[in-house]
Amino acid sequence: MSSKTIYSQGKLLVDWSAVAWAGTIAGILSLPFLLLLLPSLLDLSVNSIIQYWASMILGQDVITVPATFSIWLLLVAILSHVLLTLILASIIATIFHRFGTLVGVMGGALIGLAYYFINIYSMTYFFNWMFLFEGPVFLLFNMLVGGMTGFFYESLEMEQWDDPKDYNSSIQTSH
Repeated sequence: MSSKTIYSQGKLLVDWSAVAWAGTIAGILSLPFLLLLLPSLLDLSVNSIIQYWASMILGQDVITVPATFSIWLLLVAILSHVLLTLILASIIATIFHRFGTLVGVMGGALIGLAYYFINIYSMTYFFNWMFLFEGPVFLLFNMLVGGMTGFFYESLEMEQWDDPKDYNSSIQTSH
């Protein structure tokens, strides 16, 4: 019996530890893009990006003109970004965990694209001041974060099967 046959008999489970790590790592590694590249491409200050990101948790009142720096707002902005990336990682892992790294990256980028449209049309409904992020720069940012998240999930995933004997059998027959 080939290992492909054995794999098809069991169900590959989502590795939730890898989800947590992938979301956290992708969230942290994408911070330079969020805080340095995005402001320059959108012609905004870093403080404006921090305030807008923090406003998803703290509300519109944290947005000041001119934008001023606050370590508290920076920490909240980082927290909100990593939380959103964890949600993205959960979605990507749930859909693409069976297919490998290339599909994880490409699927993650596509989920990032969908995430952009969901964010733009839902976030601007609930947080009307978020219209600022509508456009190709933020779209590409979402795709980049999604692709990174898919890559890290697939890289960190430990395959877990719903029936351990399927996994053990596949190890013995794949040599």
